[in-house]
Amino acid sequence: MDEETIVAPEEISSPLNFKDKDGRIYSLSPTTYKHIKRDHCIQDPCNFIKDTLLDPIAIIEDKTKKDRWIYHRDYKNNFYKVVVTCLTDRKIKTAFISDEIKGGKATWINKKNLIQ
Repeated sequence: MDEETIVAPEEISSPLNFKDKDGRIYSLSPTTYKHIKRDHCIQDPCNFIKDTLLDPIAIIEDKTKKDRWIYHRDYKNNFYKVVVTCLTDRKIKTAFISDEIKGGKATWINKKNLIQ
């Protein structure tokens, strides 16, 4: 399904699809949605994920699980929005706020954010 989520519901009952900056589609399950909202205190997981996937500052390969990409987006006060995706099953694994870039090898970096 090639749909893009625009509105953040209070709860979701079926998987939602999100596109990344290159058109890859990842699915967010109701269980993961609840986990992100409850355990990581993200009040609007849908918009959090959408913004991060569509306009990241960096995409980093996970250090231990090479089939996982970690999308980062500037948040505020030196914090980052982080979304972890799996390339194998095309699912969103989690999302949270971090004070550092997560992962290992850079897969993609937004060059406009680099200091000259």
